[in-house]
Amino acid sequence: MSTTAVELASPFAPFDDPAFQGDLSQLQQSVRAGWKRWAEEAVVIARLAARVPRGSSDTRGATPWTSFVREVAVARRCSDQAAAKEVFLALSLTSQHPQTLQLLRAGRMPQWHARVLLEETAGCDARVVAAVDAEVADRACHLSPTRIREAVRRIELRFDADAAAAREAKVASARGVRLYPERDGQSSLVLTGPALPNAQIFEALTAEARALRAAGDPRGLDALRFDLAVGAADPAVAPTAIGDARSERAAAGAATPASWLDDRRRVRPVQVLIHLPVTTALGLSNDPGWLPGYGWISAPQCRQWLTSAELRQVCVDEGGVVVDVADRVVRPDPTPSAVRDALVAMIDDPGDITEKTYRIEGRHDPSPSLTRFVDLRDGFCDGPTGTRVAASGCDHDHELRYPDGPTAAWNLVARSARTHQLKHNGWTPLRTPTSTLWFSPAGQIVEVGRHAEPPPLLEHDAQLPDPDLLAEVDAELARPPTADDQPPWDEPPF
Repeated sequence: MSTTAVELASPFAPFDDPAFQGDLSQLQQSVRAGWKRWAEEAVVIARLAARVPRGSSDTRGATPWTSFVREVAVARRCSDQAAAKEVFLALSLTSQHPQTLQLLRAGRMPQWHARVLLEETAGCDARVVAAVDAEVADRACHLSPTRIREAVRRIELRFDADAAAAREAKVASARGVRLYPERDGQSSLVLTGPALPNAQIFEALTAEARALRAAGDPRGLDALRFDLAVGAADPAVAPTAIGDARSERAAAGAATPASWLDDRRRVRPVQVLIHLPVTTALGLSNDPGWLPGYGWISAPQCRQWLTSAELRQVCVDEGGVVVDVADRVVRPDPTPSAVRDALVAMIDDPGDITEKTYRIEGRHDPSPSLTRFVDLRDGFCDGPTGTRVAASGCDHDHELRYPDGPTAAWNLVARSARTHQLKHNGWTPLRTPTSTLWFSPAGQIVEVGRHAEPPPLLEHDAQLPDPDLLAEVDAELARPPTADDQPPWDEPPF
């Protein structure tokens, strides 16, 4: 019997086609030309605006300024409101963001990234705007819009932490629950309020849902969270509360006794991590803290939480990437002085380096402790399009495929299921000390920076503020305002 070899075409063959490559190159050039054109249009709008007389109350009524805005609306074929926003962005770009304007004109910064940067700095102090243009503009060329917002928020909190804490106290009084109807008999229940309790509720539901999934429940995580939240879960399966202990046992493959399902005495409380620079905790700086699932939180608010927190030391490199996490947990007395003393003791005696960064595990799936370290180090998926998938919801991808590559922190990366699949289907990642370079099947290159920020410097001979006095000042900032209080901030101009 004779056999005939059949060569199957690669599914990625179209990406190597010269016609495909040419069209893709044309698309890239057209997009960059659009970025440059938007910058030049902003310069023209600003030049026109400079010729129009304008007063402090000229934004309403029949004035030369409102007439000018309508002229722009007619020229751009858009509404008056959209034209007013374009005028504001043009004036902001040309007068306060020289670095951003230069990057746009060079075709390096995407137009939508620039718009996000300008909108996020609306109403900010001039120092904040200058710092954003100097520190964020160049990075914004490669950051996703969400990460640009976070970078601006961090700088804003660093420069004016007190005003940010006052705003948080003001809006906390408007907390509430709202029900919104959706199509097909569905609805959305929205809890609006301080970030920490909402994060605690979400993490508690997630821990219970993951435990049920590990125990064999076929429902998805979102469906389980909903069923647990409304009490609709099957009481024969769903626990009243399940913490990290059961999750660790299930992830390790251990059998879970049925008695754990409704016995709260065996359950550890669900924890919410708050990443805080030690300089902020000691009152030496006002750099914000990071609350996973929310974002940057003002320094005064974070210090308020310290008296009810467990402390664990995290070691980061100069770029802010986590390189080690201490095994010991410090539980000081719930007073500002006890927290300060515990922090100073941790600085004086940081403890031994742990084995988390180099330990090799003899199986494919990482242990719960290694998983937590990788999640803390990576923060988010490093996918090529900047999708904000938290590391806790990602796969733990072996850079060098297992078993050729071991299960170890240096060979594991938190990647969403979609990014993980892309890696095995034509997309090639290359990890560098500061970023991940992705090479697409068509030859495009995307750089995704690490989800880390350089830590503030700690001067060991710095004079520490009185912890009780600092706590009093922070508590006053967190006090809900009264009708006689004058808010120290301005409303955004649009």
